[in-house]
Amino acid sequence: MTTIVSFVGRSRSGKTTLLETVISELKSMGYRVGAIKHTPHGFDIDPDGKDTSRFSTAGADMVASIGPNRISFIEDVSEEPYLDRIRDIFEKKVDIILTEGYKTSTTAKIIVVRNGNKIERSNYNGQILTVVFSRLSTERTPVFSPEDTCDVVNLIVHLIEKQISLREMLIGHATS
Repeated sequence: MTTIVSFVGRSRSGKTTLLETVISELKSMGYRVGAIKHTPHGFDIDPDGKDTSRFSTAGADMVASIGPNRISFIEDVSEEPYLDRIRDIFEKKVDIILTEGYKTSTTAKIIVVRNGNKIERSNYNGQILTVVFSRLSTERTPVFSPEDTCDVVNLIVHLIEKQISLREMLIGHATS
């Protein structure tokens, strides 16, 4: 099963900037990276009047927009799907899934904290891998500064390699 690591923290803490750097580094190392932005307040990628919106309005349960370099699926859902369902869509297409958000999920977490903000551990479910903190901290988990992106990437690479080794072991065991 593909590992998911969630970058969590308050708005404007630097999550997106850190994720951009981590994704770029992992890609330069040859990894296939999936990224998910959790937007609990909703979003709209098919504005009224556009073809995809018109198809949905006409009753289509699922709509796709396909071009030479991209594919996009739009599905109306009655409730937000669990992250495990989304992982199933990404499975076998990526080596790691990085999310921005999903603080209450059971995924592994990298907490991003800006100066002056306290870490409220009770706000987060799942294993806390590290904290990216822009000042010194007394945290028990490893703490990196926003400039320590190599250390954050190495932490994620370790997770990917562990997952790939486990997957290869299971495949080898299944074929014996």
